[in-house]
Amino acid sequence: MFTITVKNRRNKSLESNRALVCFFDDSTGNYQIIKENILPNNLIETELYKPFGCYWYNTNLYIVNADKLIQLDSKGNFIDYETLDGFINPHQILITDKLKCFTNTGMDTIQLNSKTINIKRLKETTSLEEWLDDMHHVNSLCLNDNKIFFCLHNKGVKPSQYYYIDLDTEDINHICNYGMASHNCEIEGDLLYTLDTKGGNFACINWRTKELMFEKKLADIRFHFLRGLQITDRYFIVGASSNIGRAEIFYINKETTEIDRKYYVAGYNTILDIKSNPL
Repeated sequence: MFTITVKNRRNKSLESNRALVCFFDDSTGNYQIIKENILPNNLIETELYKPFGCYWYNTNLYIVNADKLIQLDSKGNFIDYETLDGFINPHQILITDKLKCFTNTGMDTIQLNSKTINIKRLKETTSLEEWLDDMHHVNSLCLNDNKIFFCLHNKGVKPSQYYYIDLDTEDINHICNYGMASHNCEIEGDLLYTLDTKGGNFACINWRTKELMFEKKLADIRFHFLRGLQITDRYFIVGASSNIGRAEIFYINKETTEIDRKYYVAGYNTILDIKSNPL
């Protein structure tokens, strides 16, 4: 089971009752779209409606929607929301017993509990033009082994950059630069998996040695936009938005790195985030 945030990019007329989140059962190929009509009116009647990052905590699902954090139960029923003051276009979130971590993407910051991490202050991201807001477009978070890994998209101006925050020391460490306009950074042991969106590539990097382990062409960037990544025992799950049809979900065999099968989300052309459903 996976939880996927979806929408119709560049064609809002395709739906009047917009999607909030999709529950996808890969054992059957069936999916359920939870729509905006479950929300109170003040979360719908706004130009800021943009459900993006999602994350499961205990038995509830959290979805970041512009400057709001929405909470649903496991069936997709609305529970509550809170306002995230000062947030612009947040992309991904992490929530555990000990932390809340959000990318405040439009402001080039990461909010880690009460601490604000200014991406512009990292020594690897200093140049005059980068002092504009959202130049680095921090867009991805992954919690692994008491470290938070994150990715700077960099908007195609320069190669994307990868870092981790050591939660024991609060030190921020630069890992490497790779790809252009990249998304996601999922960790398995010493390996970091990511999507070079502008190149249409899926890649694996040893985050300790910085060695590129493999790079696999997945998509023609004229037609597909790679974003959304999860890891299972047998597969890498990759989201592929489309400007010619339906959004696709690639199942990539971990042994061969070939696409074993694809699923489609009918009626939607854009995938924003994918998370494994732990329930």
